[in-house]
Amino acid sequence: MNVVLRNGLIVTMNRARDVFRGEVHIVNEHIAYVGKAQKPAPPGALVIDATHMFVLPGLIQAHVHLCQALFRGDADDMKLLDWLKKRIWPMESAHTPASLRASARIGLLEMAKSGTTAVLDMGTVHHTQHQLEAVAESGMRYWGGKCLMDLKSSSGPLYEKTSEALRETEDLMREWKGKHALVRYALCPRFAVSCTEGLLEAMVDLQEREQAVIHTHASESKDEIALIKQRTGRNNVDYFAHLGMLNDKTVIAHGVHLTKGELKKMVRAGTPLVHCPSSNLKLASGIAPIKTYVEAGLKVALGADGAPCNNSMDPFIEMRLTALLQKPKFGPDAMPAQMALELATVGGARALGAEDRLGSLEVGKLADVITIDRSHPSVATVENPYSAIVYSCLGRDVRDVFVHGRAVVRNCEHQLWDEHEVIANAQRERSSLMKRI
Repeated sequence: MNVVLRNGLIVTMNRARDVFRGEVHIVNEHIAYVGKAQKPAPPGALVIDATHMFVLPGLIQAHVHLCQALFRGDADDMKLLDWLKKRIWPMESAHTPASLRASARIGLLEMAKSGTTAVLDMGTVHHTQHQLEAVAESGMRYWGGKCLMDLKSSSGPLYEKTSEALRETEDLMREWKGKHALVRYALCPRFAVSCTEGLLEAMVDLQEREQAVIHTHASESKDEIALIKQRTGRNNVDYFAHLGMLNDKTVIAHGVHLTKGELKKMVRAGTPLVHCPSSNLKLASGIAPIKTYVEAGLKVALGADGAPCNNSMDPFIEMRLTALLQKPKFGPDAMPAQMALELATVGGARALGAEDRLGSLEVGKLADVITIDRSHPSVATVENPYSAIVYSCLGRDVRDVFVHGRAVVRNCEHQLWDEHEVIANAQRERSSLMKRI
């Protein structure tokens, strides 16, 4: 598909952080031109007048749980471990292939319509194939895979034998390797609390063999850290370092309570952290000192986490909270709006090892591009684009979403799915799932 976005305010997120009024040309799946001059449109191109819009790279959410989208509103006002054991794990175990597919679809629909173009996801233990098929139909760029939980005493109804977990993981990885241009399989051991040391060591071996991303949680809550310390004698990230898990392909979600030593180890290894401010607030896990982490050289990205610990998947909310939450502790200039947007674009790309392909509007990069309508009263009078995007915009303002050069959302409407059908099916499947718990 060839597209020209003309006369928009281009927020490039390139190294110079150039912002100017101009145009972006998409030819097939790549960005072919970004500049101030008006150039002839490629043959047959769709020309979009972006005069009253921001044009920017697609937003990247580097930690989500599509399998939990149907549980929104059913696990409020709880601490992390109770939230998991009493609500989330029983609900995940009640999934059928149909309900998991419905959960993935409504989560992907919400995120696409609010400007997310790429996600790093953690599935649940069962029916992963059905979720991956839903993802492949969505037009979304995706990293993710089957969740692994093999420590019987700490996995509730999602416990699975180590051998079975590893066998299915390898089968899925083999099947999806090169199967779809937008789907990359990631290894997803849930967290040290529910994984045996043997499984985590197997993840390290498999990662090295396949050059795959490992996606896991660590140091989210003090209770979780205490459990790992009691079992292993080490703090969470120290334990991962001991097992050889820290490297630039292991992505750790949360890291609210990293020690200075753990932070140094992550920086040295190039291990990215995904900050999920809404989730950390809702579960009362704490506020990660992101300013300190960034200044230490840690790679940081953003994510909404799962719908029931948020309860929104809107990346604009996460950017806004990221900027605001650092200010009371570190001062009003601790996290400028521009930096928050960086974490949601180039930061996400860097965390996924895709900075050469994603995260900014530059010639030759993949065409993950969004437009934001500036007409809402909260946005219309704001001249500073970073301030407008981070502090005034929401997912409601996203107008167009292109992923890999393909129009996924146009004029606020999803182009690949019947939105009413996706929502109605999710409502039906949620009702059935709740009866199975």
